[in-house]
Formats: sequence, structure tokens, C-alpha cells
Amino acid sequence: MSKIKSPQEKKVHALKNDRRNAYGENSKASRKGIRRSKQRSHREERRVAGLVLNRLKETADENDAIEAEALMKTKILQKRRTAFKKVPDIPLGVVIKRKLASREKAESDAESIVHNYPNFHDETIFDVPYVRALHKRFIMFQLRYRTSVKGRRAHRTKTADMREFERKEAARWRAAILRDAPLLKGFFTQEPQWRDRMLQWCERILVS
Repeated sequence: MSKIKSPQEKKVHALKNDRRNAYGENSKASRKGIRRSKQRSHREERRVAGLVLNRLKETADENDAIEAEALMKTKILQKRRTAFKKVPDIPLGVVIKRKLASREKAESDAESIVHNYPNFHDETIFDVPYVRALHKRFIMFQLRYRTSVKGRRAHRTKTADMREFERKEAARWRAAILRDAPLLKGFFTQEPQWRDRMLQWCERILVS
């Protein structure tokens, strides 16, 4: 019968003594994987011993036999030092700490992406200085969607209010391109082929 009575003591005991398989593969695979790895190591030992003993078939000299036996023991010992060894599973407390740290990192990365995401509906977005690492991917997404065949088809199926909103957006983009706004000027300096394509899209939306 367990001497640990309180839930707090049971939790501390479990975090320290309970184990979890954190190798990174299917937990059921260890049932076969460990046996196969040990079998592989044993086969290597037998193979090394067989290579040494096969040399004795050509001669029956006692000195050669002694040297072969010493060489065989040395080879087998070397193989055993590098052979597969079963590693204990990780304590539950360590696994929980790793998961919490990974979760916090993922949340902070997500917050960083949201914080750095440029809002193209903001009136001042085009006056932001262009930074390739921060802006290129988002600008490319905007341009590809608007100038693609998929974007043109989507425009034909929109309501009147949505069409009017897109005309305002096209006017904003056209004005920003023609006045060489810092954000777009920096982007078009590196990707000049997109300037004319975007102006053509703006003109098509404005006259539609």
C-alpha cells in the first residue's frame, strides 16, 4: 500500500518517477525498433568474429590462432562500445517543461507575425519605408491576388458595394504608385516588372 497520501505529494512523485517516450517517433514503434537495433548490433559482432575466424581455415598454426583470438576479442569489444544501447524514457516533469516552453515560443512567434503584418487598408501604409524581410511577402500576395485570373473572376462575382470598395482600393494603389510612395518605390526597385502589371490592374478596375 502506498505511503503517499496527499494529492500534492502524489503529483510531485509522478512528475519525478513517471516516464514518457519522447524519442520523436510512434511510441508503438519502440516495441519492434529496440529489438531490431539489438539484433543488428549482435549481427555485427558475429560478422566481425566470422571474418577473423575465416582466416584460420587456411592455417593451423598455434601462434596465428592466438593472434586471431586476441584480434577477435578486440574487434568484438570495439563493436560493443559503439553498439545500440537502450535509453530510458524522459521523466514526465521534463516532458511537461519542454512542451510548455515550445508552446510559449509558438505563441510568441504568432504574436510577432501578427504585429509585423502590414495593414494595406491603412491610409498611411504606403508611406512606411520598405523593408524586404518584413514587406516583400505580403506585397507579393496582394499583387498576385489582384492581377491573377482568379482575382479577376472574383471581381465579376462581387456585389455593387464590394466593387465600389475595390475601386477605392485601386485608386489608392494607383495614386501611391504614381507618386512613388516609399513602400512601393522600394519594392518596385527590386521587382520592377510588377509596377506596370499593377497599374494595368488599377486602370481595369477603375473603368469597370
